[in-house]
Amino acid sequence: MERIKRFKRNPAVQCWIKHIFEGQYDESEKFFYTIFGHVKRVRIIGTIINKREQLIQPSEVDMGLSEELDSNLRFDLDDSTGMIRATIRNMIPEKFKTFNKGDIVEVMGSVKKYGDYISLWIEIIRKVDDPNLILLRNAEIVNKIKHGEIHEIPEFNDINNNIEDFSDEIDVNTLFESEGVASEHDEIKEKVYLIVEEYSARGDGINFETLKKEVGIPDHKLRNMVKDLILESRIYESDNDNFEAF
Repeated sequence: MERIKRFKRNPAVQCWIKHIFEGQYDESEKFFYTIFGHVKRVRIIGTIINKREQLIQPSEVDMGLSEELDSNLRFDLDDSTGMIRATIRNMIPEKFKTFNKGDIVEVMGSVKKYGDYISLWIEIIRKVDDPNLILLRNAEIVNKIKHGEIHEIPEFNDINNNIEDFSDEIDVNTLFESEGVASEHDEIKEKVYLIVEEYSARGDGINFETLKKEVGIPDHKLRNMVKDLILESRIYESDNDNFEAF
């Protein structure tokens, strides 16, 4: 009697888009090495930046057998840490007509890489109407980074041993020279962290407007630095919308 093959479904890892792009892809095993381990399927929350339908022409083999064309629906999803192209294959257009640009959605699916191109193939998608769910998901990811089992991402050459190592020929420091901009950014970011840490020590935390007055830089620059510090797990946003240091 022929043995039935059992299909093992990979768990969907809750993460941010940046964790996918910062990972290393193993071409032979078809998964990403990330700080959360081996990842094939993910669960993320993001905003729909773009939506478009793509009709797939029938192959020569199928030509004439069906009058209908397969249709793929493509989204560009942004979760503030990065943007990824997401696709629903062979979908029924009417089923997804309520999903539009600007909607916040939670998606589950598999991540793929073709050359330098990374994409997400959606299995499940649903709208997020409760903003508290976004805070909860982000808090869960932050908590996992702070208290969970974090993996070291192997170097690309460790995965593909046949790639020649040119590290000795590159002066790494020169790659980041830009008239002192990087060092200035780091100094201001450190100042932001110290202010948040000081307020946290008092047990209050600090809101964005107060932080802006303390630092004295434009909104967009401060938001980028706050986002960086959150992603580095140095600060977090509390339930009362204050920033606190870990």
